[in-house]
Amino acid sequence: MADVIADHGHNVTLFQPFHNAMKNTEGLVKNKNIEIINYYPDHFEELETLETQTFPMFWDSHLMNNPILQAFMMPRALAGEFERTAVQLLKDQKTLTNLKNKNFDVMIVETFEITGFYIADLFGIPFIPIMSAARFPCFNDLFGQPSGLGYYPFIDSKLAPKAGFFDRLNDVYRTFFMNIMMDRMAQLQNNFIEKAIGRPVPYWKDLIKQSPIYITNSNPYLDFAVPTTAAIVHVGGITMDLKKMKHVGKLPGEYEPILSERDSTVLISFGSVIRSFQMPDNFKNGLIEMFESLPNVTFIWKYEKEDVEFQKRLPENVNLKKWVPQPALLSDKRVKVFVTHGGLGSTMEVAYSGKPALMVPIFGDQPQNAYMLERHGGAIAYDKFDLKNGEKLSKTIKEMVTNPKYEENSKALLRILSNQPIDPKLNLMKHLEFAMEFPNLRSQVPAINHVGIIAHYYLDVIAFLVLVTSILLYFVFRILRKLPIRIVSKKAKAE
Repeated sequence: MADVIADHGHNVTLFQPFHNAMKNTEGLVKNKNIEIINYYPDHFEELETLETQTFPMFWDSHLMNNPILQAFMMPRALAGEFERTAVQLLKDQKTLTNLKNKNFDVMIVETFEITGFYIADLFGIPFIPIMSAARFPCFNDLFGQPSGLGYYPFIDSKLAPKAGFFDRLNDVYRTFFMNIMMDRMAQLQNNFIEKAIGRPVPYWKDLIKQSPIYITNSNPYLDFAVPTTAAIVHVGGITMDLKKMKHVGKLPGEYEPILSERDSTVLISFGSVIRSFQMPDNFKNGLIEMFESLPNVTFIWKYEKEDVEFQKRLPENVNLKKWVPQPALLSDKRVKVFVTHGGLGSTMEVAYSGKPALMVPIFGDQPQNAYMLERHGGAIAYDKFDLKNGEKLSKTIKEMVTNPKYEENSKALLRILSNQPIDPKLNLMKHLEFAMEFPNLRSQVPAINHVGIIAHYYLDVIAFLVLVTSILLYFVFRILRKLPIRIVSKKAKAE
């Protein structure tokens, strides 16, 4: 985003406070005019001594995806990760003064960690919330988007029109606890921010909804069709450059013989947060069974650890790599299928490459990303717990490699994304510049969003109509019950 804005002629400062020691933004910024300020807290050396968190428990834990446990455990864990650096920053008057003196016109803030909104409030400058995922319901609500119930599926639910009663019940159940989780995570941050500043601060929802727009990483031609408002701006795809993707350059020399060994190659990568080498043994055994049953397919597997003993267990059609040039491999015609965890970055890359994908979501927003891509017909959402089922995995990969419909559907989606009416980068810049010119605009959020749930959904009117209808039906029933008695009585008198 910083690159896109700077490329359009704006002065950009990228301020990066470190909550952990993962410097995963290094080298990403290409525009040399962007000023990068890294904020290292006093305990940064301590953070560097900690082992990089990779969350192996997400591989096979049923509990980590339990909505109730997430609602009450996840917020405190994540807010706790943010607190130490955030509190120090808010008390660091020298750093805050230096930032304020730069006289920014606007501050763009990621919504997952909300300290930036309060810094903008301290500076007295407008801010714009952004979300690196496709959606974050508690923030979408603030900008007028109706409930997503029925518009996109949740884990273990089918989407309409196939959805039944229990699917809808599951949607309500998961939505309820997801909203609790998101609200609690923001509220916990609100609490320690107020304590750090030392005086009452605006309630986080009241503060954030002051922005004229909210920017999300959703692409309307890839994502589910969801009713929305003009205040919610979808810019998914700003990281994609179709010209560069068509001319990614030569692959490293080591890959040419690998890709030439067989007619079909499958790329496997589960991202950077979840590591393949930490996969449970029964999952690995399922993959090995699949490798052995498909000897005519070459597999390139991103496996982040040198493991000689594990390598001995693999057949010759498997190539382990600690790192892979993912965009270059996806652009190669010899790669037929991409097996991915379904992170939004990889989802975008595979969608814009026109390549079929087996989506194996592990946690977070990945299940919805998998369903999102699957509905276009070029991908399959695959349950991570079925990785241990080598036979099912083999059949699925074989079907995707040999059935041309997956490639055809993937190419069709690529054509759509390549010809969407408004370029995502242009959409970002037009709305950003508009919001900077009209920072106090609030008219795009429906007025009904300012009322309670009863008035919003006309529950009082519905209850009134149900009550009146029930009373009328009751009196009609009473009248009809008496009519036969009167008719019989009159007939008896006549006789």
